[in-house]
Amino acid sequence: MEKVVEEFKNQPEGTYLAILVDVQMPVMDSYEATRTIRALSRKDATLIPIYAMTADAFEEDRQRSLQAGMNGHLSKPLSPELLYQILAKVFNTKIQGVIDSETMEN
Repeated sequence: MEKVVEEFKNQPEGTYLAILVDVQMPVMDSYEATRTIRALSRKDATLIPIYAMTADAFEEDRQRSLQAGMNGHLSKPLSPELLYQILAKVFNTKIQGVIDSETMEN
C-alpha cells in the first residue's frame, strides 16, 4: 500500500480522480495509507475520494474506514452497479468542478 502513497505523492495535483484500496495489504494497510495521504501538504490530498474495497463487511469495519478518512466502504463481492454509481458521482463532481471553474474564468 505504500506504493499507492508514493504514486499519489509523485504525481501532479489532480492526476487521480479517486483511489480504490484493498483494506488488507501487507506492510501498510489502507487505513494507514489513507491517513498518510490525507496528511500530505497538498490540496488534493484532503479532497480526493478514497474508497475501501474489502471482504470486511461489518458496521465496525465501515466505521473504521470512515474514521481513517475514507469516503466510503465497499464490501466484496462488489456490486458493479454500486461501483458505477460511486464512480459516476465522483466523475460528475470532478467534471462539474472543471466546468464551474472554466465558466468563472470566461
